[in-house]
Amino acid sequence: MNDRQLNVWVVDDDQSVRWVLEKALRQADMQTRSFERAEHLLDAITEEQPDVLITDVRMPGMSGIHLLDRLQGTCPELPIIVITAHSDLENAVAAYKGGAFEYLPKP
Repeated sequence: MNDRQLNVWVVDDDQSVRWVLEKALRQADMQTRSFERAEHLLDAITEEQPDVLITDVRMPGMSGIHLLDRLQGTCPELPIIVITAHSDLENAVAAYKGGAFEYLPKP
């Protein structure tokens, strides 16, 4: 049996969303690491890779969709869950085409 905690990274420009996700993931016995911007995650992922990534779509700087495109080249096996408060068909299609594991609207 593997007792290793799942390592989940969160990228969202909204501090309250990061806080809620971190709290929920830790209560589920997962390790978390959060980033305010996609660019910060790209810097960190050169040193370490999470088991799962959760990313927002709309953020200052690089969008979550662009982040998906970048990660497909460097981490094609990384499961990525895309979350957004602005759910629309265009972003959903772009997320899945970009390799998203799941696309979820924020409540």
